[in-house]
Amino acid sequence: MHKIVKGIGVLIGAMMIMPASYAGSFPDQGRPIKIVVPYTAGGSSDFLARLLARKMAENMGHKIIVDNKPGGSTVLGGDYVARSAPDGYTLYLLGEMTNASLVALNKNLPYDPVTAFAGISNLVESPLVVSVPSGFPAKGLGEFVDYARANPGKVTYGSAGLGNTLHLAGAKFASVVDVDMMHVPYKGASQALIDLVAGRIDVMFDLPQTPLPQIQEGKLRPLAVTGPARLDLLPDVPTSAEAGFPQYGFVTRIGLTAPAGTPVEVKARLHEEVVKAMADPELTKALADRAMYVSTSGQPEDFDKDIRGAVEVVTRLLRDAGVEPQ
Repeated sequence: MHKIVKGIGVLIGAMMIMPASYAGSFPDQGRPIKIVVPYTAGGSSDFLARLLARKMAENMGHKIIVDNKPGGSTVLGGDYVARSAPDGYTLYLLGEMTNASLVALNKNLPYDPVTAFAGISNLVESPLVVSVPSGFPAKGLGEFVDYARANPGKVTYGSAGLGNTLHLAGAKFASVVDVDMMHVPYKGASQALIDLVAGRIDVMFDLPQTPLPQIQEGKLRPLAVTGPARLDLLPDVPTSAEAGFPQYGFVTRIGLTAPAGTPVEVKARLHEEVVKAMADPELTKALADRAMYVSTSGQPEDFDKDIRGAVEVVTRLLRDAGVEPQ
């Protein structure tokens, strides 16, 4: 009997130290680490993931691959990661605002966007640019607000879909500046941009790289950038604060997560490697050229807090805009 009890004690002790031992051997050279991107290849998120994967692989001497799983407004990729083993080998590139909007827009999801993932680190922040057609009467953000207030409900803003980041940016602007604008959702930002250039909609709040060619060609007029500082890409365009609206600011954030339940030691190792990779000067410049600015989290738990906070903010914003979950 004594031997049985002793054996059980040894087994329990082994189980208690297993996570630390596992973390010490992480990653196993025989298993690649996979970063799941819930979008098609070629976009900004994919670009970020591939830069990160390449630099982490170089630093760690380990194979890291990018796996694109688009569909269902990121639900397909998110569900795949949520169901994956919490061992550090399957990671998820998570757009903070997009993930948060899933909670506000859907009654039935295959996973909980708040509790399904464990934060590793935020990666980048990106401001938006507020653009109007070149023939629009407003020459600056102040004139635009005056025009919108004089024409309540008539000014239209386009986005890439209900609950999309561009929609959230416009809804927040309308709320904090106190203007009544009509949201026009499209299937993608490129389609909305075509109608903006043609003057069929009045304004867009979009990532700078999307309207930049049309701005440079004089087809669109940038009124303001929504971040705390001017952009090197558009040095003459004021921030919304400089334009007279310090109450309005908006940045998108993209970070890296793992399935919930991933061992603390594994998350810590991944966080360390992510921060090291994102500090690389060439990587930082390549992202800045696309108006994506490196902003890593101090600890994995900090990104968890950011994810929860974004859900609260976005849910309230969409409710105030009259959007109900379906």
